[in-house]
Amino acid sequence: MLCCKHCGSTNVRVQAVEKQKKRGILMSIIWIFLAICTCGLILLIPLLTKKGSKTTSVIVCQDCGKISKV
Repeated sequence: MLCCKHCGSTNVRVQAVEKQKKRGILMSIIWIFLAICTCGLILLIPLLTKKGSKTTSVIVCQDCGKISKV
């Protein structure tokens, strides 16, 4: 039986949460540099590939509202 880690209640709900992966500042600078060096041809690669996303399950307590990982 699942229970809240904070208050101990069994009134919890399991939800799936999807997070989008973001590019960092260093990777953005590298992409700009490569786009300049290749006359923009490198910009076709992100259009052809999908950005990744990660789905995780979390427990949401209906009594205290705290969210914790499964």
